[in-house]
Amino acid sequence: MLSKFWTDLSSEEIKKIGKNKILVFPFSSVEQHGSHLPSGTDKLILEGILEKFVSKYPKLNNFLILPNISIGSASEHSNFEGTISANSTKYIDYIVSIVEQFCERKYKKFLFINSHGGQISHLDIAAKEIKSKYKSVDIIKANYFLFNGFEKIINKKELTYGYHGGEFETSIMLYLYPKLVKSNKLKKHQLSPDAKSKNIITYEKNIKRAWNTTDISKSGIIGDPTKASALKGKKILEVTSNTLKKIITEMN
Repeated sequence: MLSKFWTDLSSEEIKKIGKNKILVFPFSSVEQHGSHLPSGTDKLILEGILEKFVSKYPKLNNFLILPNISIGSASEHSNFEGTISANSTKYIDYIVSIVEQFCERKYKKFLFINSHGGQISHLDIAAKEIKSKYKSVDIIKANYFLFNGFEKIINKKELTYGYHGGEFETSIMLYLYPKLVKSNKLKKHQLSPDAKSKNIITYEKNIKRAWNTTDISKSGIIGDPTKASALKGKKILEVTSNTLKKIITEMN
């Protein structure tokens, strides 16, 4: 059985596969995740999610996973070392230019899977631009951290307001890459101010204030990683695998 990863295949193998496969585009980021997680956390998590998905459903073969585009738009973290961020406009243009190549080659189905909250709008704009030019293509955008089902694993308040380096991401890292988690650096950090605020203007709700991470957290962490566990991480990846299967199946 051929690999599901584009870069594992030869040009001849890719040609024989044909144009009917769903092309999965992973989008992640390299950015600070405090003192206990590596700067490649978003990249590593997304790659781990996709590897677990492929291994869980080996008979599902109507897709190919392209290389992870791991330098994203993370300017909100630019005040912290470890962050590498692309200019927003150039990043969108870059995405469009890559996907357009496949549109020109007559591929029709694209799944954008994203692991960084700061670039959701960028992927929305890129998809809109591509769709306006290539009207027959199908583009699905999925942000894994917004999948349904995590509320059964992570406390709802932490899940909603502890969205950077907290219990959620740290649990995944403990499951996938335990040696990269600096357990001696784990400590409780504050949630987003939105958790307690009654103001109509917020950081993450319907009426939003533009912000940098330093406006919310001096440490760069938003959430409580001390409650993380590898078991929770394993359960989170079961949710992501099952959800990806449903997406891929519906796109077929």
